[in-house]
Amino acid sequence: TEGGRMRLLIDPSPREDGTITGILDVALEPGWKTYWRDPGSAGIPPMLDFSRSQGITLQSMQYPPPVRVDDGYAIWAGYTAPVRFPLTFRREGSGDARIRASAFIGICEKICVPFQAEFEVDLPRGAVAGDGAEDAVRHAFDSLPEAASSDFNVEKTALTGDGAELEISASLPGFRPAGMAPELFVAGPDGFAFAPPQLASDDGGSARWTVRVERVPDAARKADSAMLDVVVTLGQRAMAQSVAVEGFARE
Repeated sequence: TEGGRMRLLIDPSPREDGTITGILDVALEPGWKTYWRDPGSAGIPPMLDFSRSQGITLQSMQYPPPVRVDDGYAIWAGYTAPVRFPLTFRREGSGDARIRASAFIGICEKICVPFQAEFEVDLPRGAVAGDGAEDAVRHAFDSLPEAASSDFNVEKTALTGDGAELEISASLPGFRPAGMAPELFVAGPDGFAFAPPQLASDDGGSARWTVRVERVPDAARKADSAMLDVVVTLGQRAMAQSVAVEGFARE
């Protein structure tokens, strides 16, 4: 479509846990952008439907570290360069399989263009990866945010007294490029919405943000806690961590 193209690439060789992997490869033309899983108040998160597939199911879609985009109309989370979304599948049985998928994303230059594509991939028993597929898929998984570690992790998450604002603090690596500020990205289960985080403090070794909570799903209001996914980026490094936040059930 105008501004970019999509392809679905599969490496059918099973991993140690029996899953197979792939990528949704989004090639953007210069100046075009697309969205993260929770772009904010503006944007279309990527949507995939594999329900018509035979002999195989999609287990997860993962997201490379996003960037903060200010397009003059809104501030949102997304990607300003070509991006590959890692996919994990599980075969049902040992026979042949066929992927039938529908992908829907938004790509933007000055305006947003809805982009939908249909894919079919036959996976006969014993199939092997085509030229370059194995390396492309491996590189996409290697580009995901790192797991939390002793020097790079979420230290604290808490809601304010009225539940309207989330406070998140994180420890940061000792080395950072000169002038590089940390960025925070937050996503929750379906129904959550958050405003762009505001950096409240950054003393070099740790940072603290405030995040306005714009919408909370009914399920979270009825539960003791909700799991939120937090990504912190600092230069070329990025860390992802799932955290439990209590207090959404308060009146």
